[in-house]
Amino acid sequence: MYVRSRIYRAKKILDALTSDSKLRILKRLLESPASATDLSEEFGLTLPAITSHLHDLEEAGLIRMMEKRRGRGRPAKLYAITRKKLTLEIDLQAFLELPDENELERLMEEYIRRKVNGGLKKVTIRDIMETLDVSRVVASIIYERIASDPYPLIEAIANKVMERLKGEKSTVELSKELNIERWWISKAVELLSERGLADVKAGKVKSVS
Repeated sequence: MYVRSRIYRAKKILDALTSDSKLRILKRLLESPASATDLSEEFGLTLPAITSHLHDLEEAGLIRMMEKRRGRGRPAKLYAITRKKLTLEIDLQAFLELPDENELERLMEEYIRRKVNGGLKKVTIRDIMETLDVSRVVASIIYERIASDPYPLIEAIANKVMERLKGEKSTVELSKELNIERWWISKAVELLSERGLADVKAGKVKSVS
């Protein structure tokens, strides 16, 4: 975890402590761990709404997910409080630089668009800063989002691969054509294969759509 991202975590903590719904969830989890379904039924909120709140609380580091077996079958995914005392030390200037969630999402989508169309090697904080002309604070948050969930980037690359997949090509050929690191191409090809859109044999990729 990058030091600068503590600013983002502090923001998430403050957001949680000023949200009635999130506070209700935290108070409930102080009593005992609970699943998203448990909380949805107890509070009369939709499962997507509860899931969104839990995601925010996880990002803030206030709760964690754990698995606990309830009889036979798959273990239940329960959420529990991580700590009962908080100490916040905030760099006010860095804190005030943070864009809102919609802007962060837009910036991440813009970074993905530019790298998929213009070439992608390794995702780094420095590259994000230079590509989007943003501060290190903002770049570190976008970096962590991509590192924790690279699916949007891989999906965008997969779509690009499909555009170029005329006939049969190797991952090496696709990497050179798209100017995208082979590791990312391989992950994109795996996704296309899982979706039944591409056939992969002996390093060769062929569209089946």
